[in-house]
Parts: sequence; structure tokens; C-alpha cells
Amino acid sequence: MKSRLKRRGRPSALPAYLRYGIAILSVAAAFALKLFCQHANLPFPFTTAAMFAVAFTVWYAGIRAGLFGAAVSALALWFFVEPPSVSTDRILWLTNHSVAMLLVVWITAALRRAELLLERARHGLEVKVQERTAELRQANKELKASEQVARGQVEALAFSLDVLTTSPAPNEFVGQMLSMLCRLLGGQIATLALFDEARELLVPRFVVDSENPAVKEPEHPLARDPSSWRQNRILQELVFTGSPVVCEDIETDPRISPGWAEYFRGQGTKKLLAVPTLIGGEVKGVLGVRHGARVPYRPEETELTQALAHQVMVALRLTELGEQSQKAAILEERNRMARDVHDTLAQGFTGVILQLEAAQDATSCDQQEEANEHLERAAGLARQSLVEARRSVHALRPDALERDQLWDALQGIIKRTTAGTALHTAFELRGELPDLPPIWQENLLHIGQEALSNTLKYARAQNFRACLSCNDDGVRLELSDDGAGFEITDGHGGLGLTGMRERVQQMDGDLQITTGPGEGTNVVVILPVPAKKQSSLSSRGAVRLSL
Repeated sequence: MKSRLKRRGRPSALPAYLRYGIAILSVAAAFALKLFCQHANLPFPFTTAAMFAVAFTVWYAGIRAGLFGAAVSALALWFFVEPPSVSTDRILWLTNHSVAMLLVVWITAALRRAELLLERARHGLEVKVQERTAELRQANKELKASEQVARGQVEALAFSLDVLTTSPAPNEFVGQMLSMLCRLLGGQIATLALFDEARELLVPRFVVDSENPAVKEPEHPLARDPSSWRQNRILQELVFTGSPVVCEDIETDPRISPGWAEYFRGQGTKKLLAVPTLIGGEVKGVLGVRHGARVPYRPEETELTQALAHQVMVALRLTELGEQSQKAAILEERNRMARDVHDTLAQGFTGVILQLEAAQDATSCDQQEEANEHLERAAGLARQSLVEARRSVHALRPDALERDQLWDALQGIIKRTTAGTALHTAFELRGELPDLPPIWQENLLHIGQEALSNTLKYARAQNFRACLSCNDDGVRLELSDDGAGFEITDGHGGLGLTGMRERVQQMDGDLQITTGPGEGTNVVVILPVPAKKQSSLSSRGAVRLSL
């Protein structure tokens, strides 16, 4: 396109002899036409033919050639059209002819410039359209990639929950988690090494691939010399900064020592992703995933590896606790972690996927602003889920309850998760909310999150309603939707419903779930009022409604 525009838009790029030859030939053709008409006794002014010749020359050969053609036509008029003579009429005639030729040159040049400007404007518009189309395609590609990673994250978390609640030994859980991570990232080998702080050694504990949770690597530099991590600048950087480290090219990365590079080269490794395993903000080990040739690492993949590294480290902590406490305490801690992870990351990523799917639909309809809004909401939910995961690892209260009271925190989570979706939400607070114990607030918040997550994932509902009633008899939280409903099996449902029951049991309350295929779902939690707070509920507040 550019070369064609250049050829059409710059006649002066033609050789000079060709441009001026066009001028001479054009005037010669006009003169020949004049002679033919004169021989046939047809009235045809030479000036008219010369005007066409000059216009043709300007259009295809440029202004200079056009002026040259005008001069040639004037000479032809003076010497050949009429016998040469000097008179006032003849000079006036020549002057008129010259003026006419100059006007033709000016007008034709102006038209040619206008045509070139239009051509360039059209070309510029085509280029912008192509660039915009390429940007939209790239955005759509990145959106699909982000959605795929998000789905992989949910799959990883669901898998970790299943293994965490069924695996008899944390070591088995770690091996299976690392294999699953290696499979999700398409890696060759995943390695977990832990620090022996007394001797300052980095000792490999788990080496797995995507299929085998136990792989032997006796020639690995750390297996041969656990102190060799000090010669590896990547491990030094990771240990001292506590941040993930990415190596996109083993061969050219100066941080890789020669011995390590030679070993990786022999294994066919070209790239490396390493994240720290932290306890209390201190680096206790390193989780690394090695790859052959592949595309550059995405931030989402690094975040997924970090999140799973936290869970892996939690599992190792459970192993230590198992050596010091009874089996019942270990099982309780497992259940607590399973509930917390299910109620934070798993549910948070449900909202992320919902926003990403809405963004993909908007992008396919060329609604980029709406797609950007969904992407911003997805990023916000993902960041919030990561914050909640970190707080869960350290057994802290949910971040929402640190900022707001229970009712406001529950409304905020529901509104942020469903923003921009087709699900309509309604809220109702009856009475005055008492000062509930922190663990009660946390349990009620997570029960609300679980009910909303089930509605978004399975119910295909149009409306979701949350109602909190407080009176002298106690506290009642009702969560309902008008979706597809489900049939409660003898096993009392999945992990989510089991978590709800366990949380209600902790509060000595009652859980009622009313549902059925095509009948929607209604979840009711009824709690007694703490004895020391019953006197504060003697008076009821007015009913408040918000939609």
C-alpha cells in the first residue's frame, strides 16, 4: 500500500527525460490534432488542445514538466500555428494563451494535490483501522489467556482442597500439589528445597514431574552440595528479597553459575521460575519449576505458583504440628484451612472468571470500554483474593471485617463480585445488629460468600437476596436465590455445604437449607444471642432496605 501510494503520489520521482518527454509529446499531439482539424476545415483552437496537453502533463509528470509544456505550446503557437509576425493582436493572443496555460497548470496541480491528500488520508485511516483491529485481536488473545490461567487457578485450588481433605499425610499432599503445578504450567520438573537454618544449607525435599510425585535427581547441584546455593545468584536474590525470580534464558542469564548452567543444559532446561516459601515473612525454602522452550512467563502464572507455594508451606507446617500434637488437632487444622481457602481464593476466582467472561463477551461485541471495566473488576477481585489468601495463611481475620462491620462487609463482597453481571442483588437489615464475637462475624461472612458462590457457579439465577434479622431471640441470616436449585444427597453435599455446617456448629446455631430442582435455594442460619449482650437488644431498630 505504501509503495503504491508513493508511486502514485510522486510523479517527480520519474526520470527527468521521461517527464519532459511527456510534456513534448503531449504538446506535439495537440499540435497534430490542430493540423488535422485545419486540414479537415474544422474549427478547433490550438489553445484548447494545448490546455488538455498541459493538464495531462501536470497530472502525470509534475508541475515543472507542465510549465515546460506550456512554454513549448507557446513557441508552437508563435512559430507554427500562424506565420510569425510582430503585432499588437498577435502579442495579445500569445499573452492570453500563456495565461490560460498557467491557469491550467495551477488548477491541475491543485486538483492533483487534493487527490494525493485524499489518498494519504484514506491510507492513514486504513492503517489506523488495521492497528486498532490488531490491538483488539491482541486484547482478545490476552483475555482468553487470562481466562485460561484463571480457570487453571480454580482447578488447582479445587484439587488442593480435595487432596488436603483426603490425603492421610501432608508429604503426599505436597508431592501431588507440586505434580499438579508442574502439569498446569507445562513444566519439566518441579523442585521444593527447604533451608536447614542451623547449617545454612538448602536441602531438596521434593522433586516431581507432571506425572510422578517422586523423581530422583542425584546429580542436581543441590543434591550433591546443599551449600552450592550460595554460588547461584538467582537463589541468593530470591532468599534476600523474598520475591519470585524468573530466568527466561538459562544460557545467557549471568545469574546462573557455570556448574548449574551445565546441569540444566544436560536436562534440556531453558527457562526457570522460582518462588520463595514463606513463614512469618521469612524465607524457609524455594519452589522452582523448570521448562524447555516456551513463551515468556505470565504474571498470573507467577501468582499461581506463589499461592500454591503458600499452601505447600502450610502443608509442611502441618507435618511439624503432627509431630507435636494429636491427630485430631491436625485434622481440625486441615478442615480450617480447607474452609478458609474455599471461602477466599476459590470463591474469589469464581468472581474473577465471571468478570473475565463478561469482558470477553464485551470484546467480541467491540465494546472495549465495557470490557476494560470488567477487566478492572476482575483484577480487583484477584488482588483481594490474594490478600485474603495471605491473611488465611497467617490465620488473620478477613480484610473486609477489619474495615467494616459484618453487614457492610457482606454487602460489599456481594456487590463487588456481581458488579456488571446479570445477577440482581437485594439486601435487608431488620433490627439492630448486636456486637457479635469476631469468630461469629467471620463465619457468617464466609457462609454468605459460599451461598453467593454456589449461586454464581450453579444456579443460573436472576436474583439473589440477603436478609439479616436481629431481635431478642437471636440473629437470623437468610440467603436466597431464584435459580435452578439442587438435590441434597445423603452425603450432605460438597465441601461448601460441609463447611457451612461446621461453621454453624462452632456457633451453636442451626442451619436450614431449603432447595430442590427448579425451586431455587434458601439458606437460613439461626444463632442465639450471646448471653452478655441480650440486654442490649431490648429495643428494635427500624427496618432498612437497600437494593
